[in-house]
Amino acid sequence: MLNHYDFQIKAMNTAIRMTLRSQCVQPESSFYGAVEWLDKGYTGAHSAVCVAREMIEGYYTPQCAYAGDELLLERARIAIDYALRQQHEDGTFDLLETNFHDSAETSFIMQNIGPACLLMRSRMTGREQEKELFGLLMHFVDRCADGILIGGFHTPNHRWVLSAALSLCYELTGREDCLSRMNRLLDEGIDCDEEGEYTERSAGIYNIICDRALITLAQTRGMTELYEYVERNLRMIYKYIEPDMTINTINSTRQDVGTAPDWRIYFSTYLYMALQTGDKEFRWIADRMLEQSESQSSIEEQCPIYPPLPYFEFMPFWLLDEKLKNTWTTQETQKPYFDYDKFFENSGIVRARQGHFSLTLLENRPVFAKLQYDTHTVYLRMAGTFYAQGQFVAESIERTENGYRMTYRRRWGYKGLLPEKQGTADWHKMDHSKRPDVMMQDFVFHVDVTIEEQGAAFHVTTEGVENVLTKFEILLQPGGLFATDDMQMHTHTGDYVYQKCDETTYAYLDHTKLVIGGGCWKNSYGEHMRGSLPVDQTSFFVAMTSQTPMDETFTLRFEL
Repeated sequence: MLNHYDFQIKAMNTAIRMTLRSQCVQPESSFYGAVEWLDKGYTGAHSAVCVAREMIEGYYTPQCAYAGDELLLERARIAIDYALRQQHEDGTFDLLETNFHDSAETSFIMQNIGPACLLMRSRMTGREQEKELFGLLMHFVDRCADGILIGGFHTPNHRWVLSAALSLCYELTGREDCLSRMNRLLDEGIDCDEEGEYTERSAGIYNIICDRALITLAQTRGMTELYEYVERNLRMIYKYIEPDMTINTINSTRQDVGTAPDWRIYFSTYLYMALQTGDKEFRWIADRMLEQSESQSSIEEQCPIYPPLPYFEFMPFWLLDEKLKNTWTTQETQKPYFDYDKFFENSGIVRARQGHFSLTLLENRPVFAKLQYDTHTVYLRMAGTFYAQGQFVAESIERTENGYRMTYRRRWGYKGLLPEKQGTADWHKMDHSKRPDVMMQDFVFHVDVTIEEQGAAFHVTTEGVENVLTKFEILLQPGGLFATDDMQMHTHTGDYVYQKCDETTYAYLDHTKLVIGGGCWKNSYGEHMRGSLPVDQTSFFVAMTSQTPMDETFTLRFEL
């Protein structure tokens, strides 16, 4: 295993240098002690607490370039002063973007500063400046505990963030009410299924937040049984890593959906669990993340204000835990198996990988499939004119002998006469719930997917009502060259073309080629089809059109 400790020290040095430069130190400023978010024009208590955490950890980390520098204690003090000014009388903080008097935001803040407080308590030398700062911190922690105890939450992950924060409050203050509330929260049971997925399916944000909260609980309360959930989630993430080392978030129910975060957002979590459990695969991933970071530009160049990745997230735990301190040695690693075909039934997602190629199939999403080769992404949609209810959204995915079957069913028709007079001619005041359904019709889409070498085949069939106009849409990154035997065109955002011939190619600028097979055309009613999703103006579209009964096969295959 590589020397991750030295790398984290370098990251810490850089972070502190940048924070010292960015922290507002003008007493007359309303931002005094915090870091202004230049893209937003405001800041919050969280930014100040991050400053204090960095300063305290740097001061008490022996190998840090700023270790023992009293400037860091002063900077931490004015940061906590700022946070106290933002704190409500009830102990809560506001998340200005959305939530006010928010116990969850207070818990995030507490989870951030709490480990640094534990480190400071264990390393204090008795200097007056230390005593002053620590007293201020304990006052801050006690008020945070009040704010967490009075409030609630509104998302599943908040329960574990609150629990971790309350554990830290108990560890620092000894308040039994914190311990009692923590236990009541944990009594609800950890919402991590047997595949390792949390309720929010947020591989880019909230899975990490859950993992970190459970790690904090395990570290502070000795609840090592919680590591099982973290390990389970980290193994699941193997199958969400795309060929370009980004995380697939297309299945998320939160704001990270459709983003492509760098896989190194999991660096601290994989590293901590590698050292805590001795897992060889976690060690391998942590090593590859480290190598990638060291091969790139400096940390400072990666982000002008803060390092973009949580390189030293658990540094206080490294320093406080003798077991972890003794694991910074060369250890055996093992590469996980990254070629797979996995159906996460609870989450309604299929993930398949072949080297540089990956395939994603999704339930309950109008973009029902994603193909990726290195950095090149392809998305698929489908729709029919069935009463403006024909946008294909797979209600189910079933494994078949040759792959997977995705199915969408819709029943629609008309309304009949009211059985009795309503006493009004006002349409909006009539009781339309009493109207009978008449002339009801069924429309069914089936998509049978077969995974092929560096691609997939999609066999589309329909059942039910005839004469429905249908379209199969391929969303491509614009800027490449779209070609048939008879023509070629350079593509732009919003371009929409119909494929009539059996095969076309799409060449990317790096000469990777996508071969699109099975073209069909029966009409040009695609781009503005009623009831379907509008054209995404960031993509280039290739469409095939048909009419029910439909029986068509489309293939997509990457070639070099």
